[in-house]
Parts: sequence; structure tokens; C-alpha cells
Amino acid sequence: MKQSTLLLVNAIIFIAAGIAFALYGPLMINFFGILELADATSTTYWYVASFARLYGAILFGFGFLIWAVRGLLENPQISADARRRTLLALLLAHLISLFVAFIQQVTIWINPAGWIAVATHLVFLALFAYLMIAGSRKG
Repeated sequence: MKQSTLLLVNAIIFIAAGIAFALYGPLMINFFGILELADATSTTYWYVASFARLYGAILFGFGFLIWAVRGLLENPQISADARRRTLLALLLAHLISLFVAFIQQVTIWINPAGWIAVATHLVFLALFAYLMIAGSRKG
């Protein structure tokens, strides 16, 4: 997979998830089974829903940031070092996200939706690692 394609897919998934969480926060967190912990009329529900919406806005922003970086990295004047550092940053982001998603899945969510989050970050981690390894062999 080419770097630009991977960044495009990553951006689209983040933007889509961002829209889903920002506009449908309560539905998305219910997808993970989190709202089962709180009564729908409780203050806790609204705190969790507002946090889900904030998370959505952050995902949306990172999706567009990755989209923009993708365009920059296609510029032939950008150094190989800048490309490598960008891939490393995204690899580390997915590594940390994978760790957090896995811990949440086995301790709190314990449902199929949680495994989707874990798998998504695992796939992106593997693909970014592959690109880093393939790039180091070229250079």
C-alpha cells in the first residue's frame, strides 16, 4: 500500500468516525455499551454524551489534519526525513490508541464494537510499521 493511500484511508475513517461521534455521541457510546452504566436521565449520561461529542470533534480535526499532511507529503520537495517522522508520529498514535482501546475492551466495553476499535488501530499500526520498514529499506 502506498503512503498516500494509507493516509487517505486513515483520514476518511477519522473524519467519518468524528462526524458519527460529534453528531450522534449518545448512539455511538451506546454502541460500545457505555450508556448501559448510566440512566438516560442522569447527569452522568450527559457528561458521557458531551465527552463523546468532544472526542468526535477531535477525530474530525485529526482526520482533516492527516488529509492535509497527505497532500504535503506528496510534494517532491519534502524530505524523506519529514515523511519518516510523519509516519512515526502516526504509528505511535495508533500504538497508544491500540493499547487504550484494548484495555477498555477487556475491562469495560467487553463487546464486539470494542474489538472493531482494537482491530482498526491494529491494522493501521501494522500498515504504518510496514511503510516505515519498507521506507528504511529504500533509503
